[in-house]
Amino acid sequence: MNKELVKKHEQSLLRAMTGVEQCQGVLSRLDRQWTRATLTGKINCSRIAQTLIDFIISTQDNFTALQKNLVDILVLENTQKVILEIAAVAQVAIDILKRNLFERTADVGFLATDDDIVRFLSCGNDETTALARVEDDTALVPLGDETSGFADSRAVDRIEERLREYRDKYTVYNEIIILDTDGRVRAHLDRDNAVKRSDDPLIAETLAAPSYVETYRQSDLLPGRGEALLYSQAIKDPVTGAPLGVLCLVFDFAGEMAGIFENLKNFSADTVILILDERGRAIASSDPVKAPVGRTYPSSLRDDFAMTQLGGEAYLSKTLGTKGYQGFFGLPWNGQVLKRVATAFQNGTNGHSLDEAAIRRNAIFSGRLIQVEEASENVLSDLQLVVQNGEIMAAKKSIQADASERVEAQALPHVLNEVKKIGDQVQHVFQTSTGGLLKLVTSSRLHDVQFLAALAIDIMDRNLYERANDCRWWALTSDFRRMLEKPSLPEADQDRMRGILAYINSLYTVYTNLFVYDRDGKILACSNPDEQRQEGRVLNEPYVAETLAISDSQMYRVSAFEASDMYEEGGVARHTYIYNAPITSLAREGTVLGGIGIVFDSTPQFLSMLNDTLPRDGMGNILEGSEGMFVETSGKVVASTNPDIAPGDDIDLAGMFCQLSSGQFSSRLLSEGDKLYAVGCAHSAGYREYKRDGAYVNDLLAIVKVRI
Repeated sequence: MNKELVKKHEQSLLRAMTGVEQCQGVLSRLDRQWTRATLTGKINCSRIAQTLIDFIISTQDNFTALQKNLVDILVLENTQKVILEIAAVAQVAIDILKRNLFERTADVGFLATDDDIVRFLSCGNDETTALARVEDDTALVPLGDETSGFADSRAVDRIEERLREYRDKYTVYNEIIILDTDGRVRAHLDRDNAVKRSDDPLIAETLAAPSYVETYRQSDLLPGRGEALLYSQAIKDPVTGAPLGVLCLVFDFAGEMAGIFENLKNFSADTVILILDERGRAIASSDPVKAPVGRTYPSSLRDDFAMTQLGGEAYLSKTLGTKGYQGFFGLPWNGQVLKRVATAFQNGTNGHSLDEAAIRRNAIFSGRLIQVEEASENVLSDLQLVVQNGEIMAAKKSIQADASERVEAQALPHVLNEVKKIGDQVQHVFQTSTGGLLKLVTSSRLHDVQFLAALAIDIMDRNLYERANDCRWWALTSDFRRMLEKPSLPEADQDRMRGILAYINSLYTVYTNLFVYDRDGKILACSNPDEQRQEGRVLNEPYVAETLAISDSQMYRVSAFEASDMYEEGGVARHTYIYNAPITSLAREGTVLGGIGIVFDSTPQFLSMLNDTLPRDGMGNILEGSEGMFVETSGKVVASTNPDIAPGDDIDLAGMFCQLSSGQFSSRLLSEGDKLYAVGCAHSAGYREYKRDGAYVNDLLAIVKVRI
């Protein structure tokens, strides 16, 4: 924390720190008492105790410096606590968003190569072919107002139904648009969107781009809708590579941000959370009344914090850029959190009963807390020395023959008594202040671990939501459905199936293998060449039979978290989840032909999620003594950053939080020998419809443990 920056705003901060102001008032009163004691000593005892009085004055000078130092430390610690809390929220707000958007780049890359979409545009771009394919009873409809070409209305209906199926699975999109190379809209989903063609430069940019294009602004693709977040990619002929058109996915940015803001509000009261673009303009706000979207807000990524005005009130603000996700940073956006200064420092124990003695005994004190303790002890030692020397001196002088010295010796105890009272009060002030600091830091850590645990489980739910979507969508691949209709799979079809799976796997790198199996559970093709040894094997696992028993394209099945030789390393089966969906017939609705299984690369992926949530020092290293884990409510470990705890192990720690239900979180202190930990836990709440619609139940806990 930049001390100069805190000093610059100290007066504004102090006014909101009632506890520190009270401490400052008590110290000022003690300083005045000290001055009076010194004057009394000078007037009444100067002949016999001048050296002692000089020592009292010297000790007071030390006290004055300590008084200032203590207030500075209290202001710094209180400010740092608040800034660390809002910084964590700002970081999470932008990083959670970017994690989600990373998945969108894979989605648009895959969907742009979808066979049905490619065929739809290939036929529509060739007018003769298009007309030749039209059946006698099929109506011909214009492609748009500015073209003489026609498209099969049934083909449009079919492709829009396919897009609708996609959107039903990936509910993060509120519109999907297919355009030809001239910008004419060939198909789209939102009936309230009146777009027919586009002159947006986005079309040309996307056709010229090597992969996806990410755009956030107004577009004639969504007339009258304001700014929108679009992911676009060129649709190309798979043989010649010639561009056929453009696919646009319109991300539900408002819905996504509303969900992020709602989750974060539980951990950051009296705050406003913003997403800012590269100009500092708000594109999303948790409180659009106080902080409207479209307004530019001061931000500095280089400063520890800033002070700003919002609605005539002072706010502390913290702005952070994304840490990125798997190399993806996306558009240059930042997260900003503003916290109202007037209520920022209303510190409490967050409902926890804190044992100060245990904290003093076992907590790792910060350097500043040790400094406060040592400085107070030095002052008290000096005061005690003054009293002891004075008492000895008074006793000696009281028996001497000189009458004036006897009078001063009789007056000296009154001065010493005043000094002793000051010492007792100084001790009380410092014990109260350091005890308060200890409780403040401990309470903050308990708040932090709750937040981090909730963040970890939210990241997990969001990630696995995508896995449930992926398997269901890929099961609808038309080539797979046509191939599985055949009584046996020709070698050319098997190679084609492997190629499709490998292409998907190259975009979605969180899987070690994708595989297709038939009605008998026999594996027909794998995406990973190293796993093609599995081809021909018949799977007897329960998840396969369960998958083959469902025909609804919205349904899926997930294996238990267990060791599987489909996810082995060095010949050793590892624990993972395998997501599955049925592949159904194109010609015979409801007939199941087989299934697709996708093997989640759980070991590195879960560890990455956990490591991303653990607290770090100024160098970016995870704080020593910190660990995280995902655990089933039974105590079975899904993942752990502690190398001594492996997936599949059972732990007792889950029992501490077994009473939590969906979406709940808690924290507590845990002593292990002479070490003290803050332990936070959060119960899975699902994401969007995932684990909320009854299709899949998977009760999990995230536990974060941090030494304090």
